[in-house]
Amino acid sequence: MRLKDLVKDKIPPELHQLIPTSFDIVGSRQGAVAIVEIPEELEPYKHIIAEAIMKMNKHVRAVLRRVGGRKGAYRLYDYEVLIPGPTEVIHKEHGYLIKVDPVKVYFSPRDHSDRIDIAQQVEPGEAVLYLFAGVGPYAIAICKIQPAVRIIHAVELNPVAVNYMIENVRINKLKGKIVPIEGDARVVSKHFYYKSDRVIMTLPLGAHEYLEDGLLCISRRGGIVHFYHIGKEPDIFGEAEKIVYETAQRVKREVEIIRRKIVRDYAPRMYKIRLDIYVK
Repeated sequence: MRLKDLVKDKIPPELHQLIPTSFDIVGSRQGAVAIVEIPEELEPYKHIIAEAIMKMNKHVRAVLRRVGGRKGAYRLYDYEVLIPGPTEVIHKEHGYLIKVDPVKVYFSPRDHSDRIDIAQQVEPGEAVLYLFAGVGPYAIAICKIQPAVRIIHAVELNPVAVNYMIENVRINKLKGKIVPIEGDARVVSKHFYYKSDRVIMTLPLGAHEYLEDGLLCISRRGGIVHFYHIGKEPDIFGEAEKIVYETAQRVKREVEIIRRKIVRDYAPRMYKIRLDIYVK
């Protein structure tokens, strides 16, 4: 049964079109947290919606309402607790585990297919630099799909996220493959100039500020940068492509965009996108 079907009798008909059609579940059958966006017009009915979400998902222990966009140095969302409960969970996807508290660190279950898409491109023996790594989900996915990867250096500024990443490396038995590094991506990346076969830049709202460093981290043999950005209609990829070519010209690296992908919706007429850039 859909969320709308569960709550429509308790919400005025003129507001039915505002009832959320989807929400995020972080966790597993052993315990999960639900995250939902509820417009202001439905403020009087937010607890009705939260209770319906719990009725739909027996393993959900807490329901959070996402308020506003990501902000601050760690790019986190603000949340309103609608139904209190534990928010630290073990999230399962594609045969690996991710321990996370979405209140304290950024994590999106919606990116699971993108993680696999990246992981399937990694070749044996590659050295990967993973910027804005959070709790390390892309690194874990790569190691599970391509166990012959040489090493992944995963850089994250938020110390709480770094601690979760260290724990995720442990529970997935990947010590020695993934090296968590706490620090600013711009500072740390300078230690990896011309040393990486692949660079992953998963921050759509700010990766462009670090793209010079990302391109310079690719080995002189060549390699791939996965660059994320927010694309807007009608020209979804245009701004990101312009950034890539202008940045490449500044750092004197020859590049070719070999793939353009819409990862998922971000907001009305806006999308989280990814450009796969071959640095020659």
